[in-house]
Amino acid sequence: MTTTTSKRNKYVREMKSNWWQKLDFYKFYIVRESTALPTMWFCIVLLYGFLCLGNGTFETSFVSFLKNPLVIILNVITMAGVVFNTVTWYGLTPKALNLIYKNERLPQSVIRNLMWVITIVVSVLALVLVYI
Repeated sequence: MTTTTSKRNKYVREMKSNWWQKLDFYKFYIVRESTALPTMWFCIVLLYGFLCLGNGTFETSFVSFLKNPLVIILNVITMAGVVFNTVTWYGLTPKALNLIYKNERLPQSVIRNLMWVITIVVSVLALVLVYI
């Protein structure tokens, strides 16, 4: 049994490199997804800190590294990216999360506010534990 193949070319829709610049929704999506880059920077810094801690050079190597002006600028950018990512995801999560309480769906504002309260409590608790 032989199979016949078409002599026509397969249709492939063109995807230009600036597809995301057409709608504001796509622009916002790209900006939000690009916050992964500062997060990678933070992971590298954290790994370097752990390596210095293991080598016993934490105060000499790692702390002096953190005092570098370029590192400070990158860490400020990283913090801004993390805060932006948190705000946008806390806005999206209640839309996807379907919590039912007493046969009614919880309003999105309740879920979002609860997430912020938990974030604030954990952050304050972490600061208290650091300074004790």
